[in-house]
Amino acid sequence: MEPLLSVLSESSEYRELCAAAQSGGCAALSGLSPITRAHFIAALYRDTGRPALVLCQDDMAARAMEEVLHSFLGEDVPVLPARDLTFYDATAVSRGWEQKRLRQLYRLASGKTAIQIASLQALTMRTIPKETLLNAAVTLSLSETCPVEELADRLTALGYARSSLVEGPGQFALRGGILDVFSPAAGSPVRVEFFGDEVDTMGYFDPVTQRRTENIESVTILPVAETLPGLHPEGTAGLAASLEQRIARQKRRKTPNEALLKTLKADLERLRSGLTFAAWDRYMALIYPEFACAADYLPADAMILYCDHGNLQKAAKAQEEELRLSLQALLEAGLVDGGLSDFQKSWDLLHFDGHAVLYLDNFLSARYPGSRPPKELLSISAKQLPSYGGNLDTAVSDLLFYQKNEFRTLVLCGGRRRGEILQNLLRERHVDSMLAFPLTRLPQPGQILLAGGSLPSGLEYPALKLAVLTEGQLTAAAQKKRRPAHRAKATNRQKLNSFTDLTPGDLVVHEYHGIGRYVAMEQMKVDGVTKDYVKIAYSGTDVLYVPATQLDLISKYIGGGEDSPVKLNKLGGDAWQKTKARAKKAAQDLAAGLIQLYAARKRLPGFAFSADSPWQQEFEESFEYPETDDQLRCIAEIKGDMEQSMPMDRLLCGDVGFGKTEVALRAAMKAMLDGKQVAILVPTTVLAQQHYLTAVRRFRGFPVNIDVLSRFRTAAQQRSTLT
Repeated sequence: MEPLLSVLSESSEYRELCAAAQSGGCAALSGLSPITRAHFIAALYRDTGRPALVLCQDDMAARAMEEVLHSFLGEDVPVLPARDLTFYDATAVSRGWEQKRLRQLYRLASGKTAIQIASLQALTMRTIPKETLLNAAVTLSLSETCPVEELADRLTALGYARSSLVEGPGQFALRGGILDVFSPAAGSPVRVEFFGDEVDTMGYFDPVTQRRTENIESVTILPVAETLPGLHPEGTAGLAASLEQRIARQKRRKTPNEALLKTLKADLERLRSGLTFAAWDRYMALIYPEFACAADYLPADAMILYCDHGNLQKAAKAQEEELRLSLQALLEAGLVDGGLSDFQKSWDLLHFDGHAVLYLDNFLSARYPGSRPPKELLSISAKQLPSYGGNLDTAVSDLLFYQKNEFRTLVLCGGRRRGEILQNLLRERHVDSMLAFPLTRLPQPGQILLAGGSLPSGLEYPALKLAVLTEGQLTAAAQKKRRPAHRAKATNRQKLNSFTDLTPGDLVVHEYHGIGRYVAMEQMKVDGVTKDYVKIAYSGTDVLYVPATQLDLISKYIGGGEDSPVKLNKLGGDAWQKTKARAKKAAQDLAAGLIQLYAARKRLPGFAFSADSPWQQEFEESFEYPETDDQLRCIAEIKGDMEQSMPMDRLLCGDVGFGKTEVALRAAMKAMLDGKQVAILVPTTVLAQQHYLTAVRRFRGFPVNIDVLSRFRTAAQQRSTLT
């Protein structure tokens, strides 16, 4: 992609942007689409040699930018994730996003990140100050002297939980002179072996097998969370003193906030008792008296690249309003102290003084920040090309147009072989093209080059006479809309009746908006028609009315229960999407573990039972009842498992009276015919007797010895059976 980045130097607008970036100035360029904006960012980063912050309106836009910049630059470009602050005393909190964020903040602080993508929320939310994070990080190196017990105490202060076995981030185990620790800074846990107080050896290990996978010479251990009592300037004792001062100040008021007093006292007691607590974010302003956000981590010479400044400004106002409403509800509930509620840097205070600032917009904005208005307003003609929906003839028409008008045309393909196939397709349509693997130069005017590469869409610069298309644009068929699965039609009355077990105040889950609280079933007049709606309250003052025709989108909350605090979602927020993403990731991790388990099971040798014999068929035919279809299917599957040379692992579920016993007896018969003994385990003594009588009746006429072991049998009878 190097030639594709170099071509922008032919543009006078690009050269002026480069000059503004090099001088630390401020300029605005309009006319850019998402793909051409990413093209400019990649070239600016490469040509200026300056660190860069790419500011996007939300996490989705940041991820899309990450993908395109990776294609242009050929290197990974990290995204700084946002996180949800924890204000509720939840029993357990997932800190996956928070720990990824800490890892990236540390890389920024230590100068290891040259280009950083961040959403507006990720950049402006309050966090651990840069110097505090650098001082809190623990670096261990080979041959370094470090008292083991002191290190264990320091890990505890950094939020690590001591356990017997390290299985996930935020845990450490100490066994004699061996320390296992899983830092958010690393993708795997580290095992450090000490000789006395000297680091002798260390390396990464697999948390599943507990075996070392790679030797290393140094490791950095980061805090487990962004907000920890031990990171107060005076430690936990200092935080306790600060809380006591807040309590005393509240008591001196004419009308103390009793709910807040209760929260402060409970949290102070937890702090003094050393109990684990999830909601230390409430006291971020006490733990870190000086406000800090990710913007404070940027290098002094970093350039700031605003992606579509107008949308960024709208997103900033929406986020600030959302936070205001959430804090209002928290303040009313006494969960947050009003004097400690500064959790986000305002858009109006985001100045970036001393940094080069470039606004890369779609349209020219009428309003730019008063603190950093652009000194140059530039405009360029650049297009993002749409897909052809698999219509190669239409694509050929455009390629011929480009050829005729002396455009330099580049078509990016997934590989040389795919380029050759596309070249043949174009040749059949009388379009000349050349292969360029690898791409070392741009096409000549009127020339079409097929080269390796990938972009989400094509782009065109009319002034530069340059067009870049992708193989996917030319050959991928338009995706057909998938028809929704047929659902049985139900009347509104039936749907409403399914919610008669709900009472006002119950927690419910909406498929798209997350956890809310059921208020009531109400009738509303819409467009002259009275309809039934379910009223659901969300975080802050948000309310959602769900039509009765969409009640299949709602289900009753079955999480931790009403006795444990549950955080309501915010309408329009991304917390619910993150929760679903984490659940999906957990399911994928579980599936990966199951795949490993079954792969290991498949490698183990097992006993392959013989195919059905005449006695097996005779036994099955003697069953006095007609089998159900499910019985026949399950019997066939179980016997198929038994006839394979790998251990069987199957669970058969069925209600009482559905024929599970007959299935088990047929499997037992198959095992006994190959000379095996069979034990059938049951949960109760009465059931053991019932199954014993059933087995005696079913195996009558076959040379099978059957007995029962239960407390109804004497000790002598049990010994006789077992011997």
